Amino acid sequence: MTAWERGKRFVVRHGRLLERAVLAQCLEGEAPGRVALALQAYQNPDGGLGYGLEPDLCAPESQPLFVEFGLHTLYACGLRAPALARAACAFVARHADLQRGIPTLFPSALAYDHAPHWDSPAAQEPSLDRLIGLVGLLNWQGIEDAWLARAVPACLDLLETLPLDDVHTLQTAFCLLESVAPTRDVGALYARLADQLSRTSHFIAEAPVRGYGLTPLHLAPTPESYCRPLFREEQIAAHLDDLLSRQQEDGGWPIAWSPPSESAAWAWRAHNTLSALMTLRAYGRI
Repeated sequence: MTAWERGKRFVVRHGRLLERAVLAQCLEGEAPGRVALALQAYQNPDGGLGYGLEPDLCAPESQPLFVEFGLHTLYACGLRAPALARAACAFVARHADLQRGIPTLFPSALAYDHAPHWDSPAAQEPSLDRLIGLVGLLNWQGIEDAWLARAVPACLDLLETLPLDDVHTLQTAFCLLESVAPTRDVGALYARLADQLSRTSHFIAEAPVRGYGLTPLHLAPTPESYCRPLFREEQIAAHLDDLLSRQQEDGGWPIAWSPPSESAAWAWRAHNTLSALMTLRAYGRI
């Protein structure tokens, strides 16, 4: 059985409806719409996303963390879901402050099972990093919204001076730059973010991967990715070799942190497996 066949079997066996929908639509050519429909099942009446969409948190209420996870899923698949994005934008606008940011979690979230890293008080503090990511992912969706029209230039201004010290933030900041029309010169900002990349926490520049972090393949999951020019050919090739080598006997890829439950662990492994399959296929490795 090939790496692709083993990985697909793992996703079908252990993935949630969302992961199965991404597999069907983005890797097997099923008709458009299934991924957006799966995400709509997580959408609350307030426009936000809930119900444990990010598997490290089981809260049913809408959380900025869940909105970012859902929008990033669409971005990773190259999909736009305008109705879902407009509702999510209204949710973000109600809770965000363009000078202070938006929290990752609301206090209600911690009443439910969650991974230990979400116990950090910083997760409930307004964050400009989280705001930049959400604004970038929303703007990439191509929706028209009066608040978003103000938020995009405000976040671009922040990127001119705000130090970004975590690669997760840098990843979504690049998405913001990608989403901006050519009417604004983003070349200097792109260069500034590229310069910061090597100094950010949780960035694993060179293979092999020995712990938790994002690699060049997370920022450039396809040869056409916006961030692909940031990385050397041999750097990408080494990470592709390493990624393929980390497929486990059961067909899935591992995780490198402690989720809140066994079911969350399976969901994350299915998510990681799907991501690995998409990247390896995009680069012609499977």
